Amino acid sequence: MKQSELFADALWEFYETGRADLRVERDDGYRGIENVAWYFTTAREFMPIEKRALKFARGKILDAGCGAGRHSLVLQKRGLEVIAVDISPRIAALARARGVRDARVANLCGKLPFADSQFDTVILFGNNLGICGTLSRFQKMLRELHRITSPRGRIIATTRMPSTTNPIHKSYLSKNLERGRALGQIRIRLAHNGKRGAWFDLLLLAPTDLMQIAARAGWEIAAVIAEKNFEDGYAVVLEKKT
Repeated sequence: MKQSELFADALWEFYETGRADLRVERDDGYRGIENVAWYFTTAREFMPIEKRALKFARGKILDAGCGAGRHSLVLQKRGLEVIAVDISPRIAALARARGVRDARVANLCGKLPFADSQFDTVILFGNNLGICGTLSRFQKMLRELHRITSPRGRIIATTRMPSTTNPIHKSYLSKNLERGRALGQIRIRLAHNGKRGAWFDLLLLAPTDLMQIAARAGWEIAAVIAEKNFEDGYAVVLEKKT
């Protein structure tokens, strides 16, 4: 089962019932619980790094990997023009059901159905910065976002640095290096109501690594916003290099 459809199942279940059990499994056996309620938070409930990062949003906005549309709804209320996209038609439909005016289907890891310079800001929250999974696919995504953004284009994103302090995660990173994978390339799958999705890679990025990768695709870091430490998560603002 596609992980996007399993995720859609969980989001719709929470929307209709107020609860959903969604779990994340890593390929080394590590398991965690995903808080589905987080995808339905209001502006007041946003993480501090999200609140601060959203202040950089301007112009016409693409909410990429919109999920239930929580960020699009807030930006609409601010009077900004927003197009929300998600790879799952059912997730895009959920965003529309919750009030997002323009929610469409698009794959962030492929050719996007938008014109050159169409947007001023692209939002990639919830680890969507690394959703394409590998360094090469991440660079392709950055180049495609460079194409569809204006000369004053910005990317506002959240991610987290691979953990080198937690022993459980540190051993996983060591195995990545042994296998020739990127340090923060994490292979995971979702589990919901007895069903398991297909394995997929999520790329976690340290700020210094992000700076180097982004520069090769025509972007530079304008701001980094961390709440506690980079391993717990941080927001970054990328701007087109002049």
